[in-house]
Amino acid sequence: MQQLSPMDAAFLYLENESTHAHGTLVWIYDASECSSGAVTRKALIDHMASRVSVSPVFTRKIHRLPLDFDYPYWVDDEGFELLYHVRETLMPTGGNWADFCGLVADVHSQPLDQDHPLWEMTLVPELNDIPGLPTRCFAILGKFHHVAIDGATGMDIITRIHDCPDAPEPKVNHSADRSARKPGLREGLFRAAVRNVAALDKTLELIGAKPRPVSEEGDSQPPAVEASSIDMPEDPAGIPQTMFNRGIGNESAWDSRSFNLAEIKAMRKAVPGATVNDVLLAICGGGLRGYLAAIDELPDSPMKAGCPVNIRTAEEAGSGGNKISAIIVSMHTDIEDPLERLAAITQSSAAAKYRASQRGSRKVLDLVSIVPAQAQALLGHAVGAATRQVNRAFQFNCSVSNLPGPQQNLHMLGGRLQTIGAAMPVMNGFGLFIGLTTCAGKLSISMSSSSNILPEPSQLGDAMEQAYGELRQASKPRAAKRRRSRKPK
Repeated sequence: MQQLSPMDAAFLYLENESTHAHGTLVWIYDASECSSGAVTRKALIDHMASRVSVSPVFTRKIHRLPLDFDYPYWVDDEGFELLYHVRETLMPTGGNWADFCGLVADVHSQPLDQDHPLWEMTLVPELNDIPGLPTRCFAILGKFHHVAIDGATGMDIITRIHDCPDAPEPKVNHSADRSARKPGLREGLFRAAVRNVAALDKTLELIGAKPRPVSEEGDSQPPAVEASSIDMPEDPAGIPQTMFNRGIGNESAWDSRSFNLAEIKAMRKAVPGATVNDVLLAICGGGLRGYLAAIDELPDSPMKAGCPVNIRTAEEAGSGGNKISAIIVSMHTDIEDPLERLAAITQSSAAAKYRASQRGSRKVLDLVSIVPAQAQALLGHAVGAATRQVNRAFQFNCSVSNLPGPQQNLHMLGGRLQTIGAAMPVMNGFGLFIGLTTCAGKLSISMSSSSNILPEPSQLGDAMEQAYGELRQASKPRAAKRRRSRKPK
């Protein structure tokens, strides 16, 4: 039997009619070398039939216990049917990029059925004659629940379900072959009692009511948890209130724009110590600044971004589920000059990483583990109900997550993977999630929101493109600028 971890279960308990804890990866393929009739739903079903063995995520579903007296279990779906999970939808005749983004938003809006394994794939067979895309192309929308995967494990699964000409056939995950049965009532109650006793023991240690472990040398060991691993901003009261920090609706909004990854890497050289992530935050901050200023919604103080961090150890690299923490970084939306904004973000992100390292990156896992399943489930429902009318930011204004993509060429149905976008989950009070994904030398900035918050997502996409262009121009070497500015004699 495999039981969900407390952190995995938390994503399940937070779901309600408007908040869905799944992500939809948007894969776009160059179909110029595909044979006629190769890109069909049947072909995708046949392909996935040969790949479901790479991960138990594809054939196991969630089994929740009565009254949620303990965390749910992964169990085999005895009625597993691949036809249910592989779907197809068509673009409207003459559809453009905005139409495709609307299609993605519609697919992403629909919740995953917990009576089945928590994934779906939707084929969009013809995505042709759209500027910026190959003349012939198609898309696959891969929807996966966050209870099963995080960004790191999701990208690993992407690689293993694709064809890779430069690598051997994907390895079968033999854990998928082992039976995952339901626990009986008596067995479930016993395991819940053992878990709760262990949680009580951990709680006593955390609050100092139990002596700390002593090493062989006699030194008292530090407590397992001191505070949350989520790095708090220096001035929590200074978080501005924005249009993105209110209750969300049931319909998603989505847009994505792709940029040259090599140019982004070159931009960091303009500011000493800047990283690629700093550049991306500067672009996102500039895009948000431009968009909010255009609609007279720009706050005076800088917006804060919550950035998820993968905290897997080397031994946990192949494990499923979620092992994530987060740091909070200022996006300096109050700074107009792109290079000044990048310099400020470079300093802020370095300070945030330092504070997080001092507090420990895995402490949130211990904190979540001491909360009983019933309490987590009740808390999740209460949070959903209490935040429906929320109209303020908590801790940060939006999420910004960097999901490094595959480093090798990947193919599906004969098409070569060109770009990866990401529609990410949003919730009440956190109505904007920016996903950053890389593939084939391109970096995509994907913006996920709710239609009641972001009715025209293309306008935010345009603002991101403008911010990218401004930072690219400002970061060019000064010598090159001087040469171009000289007038011919």
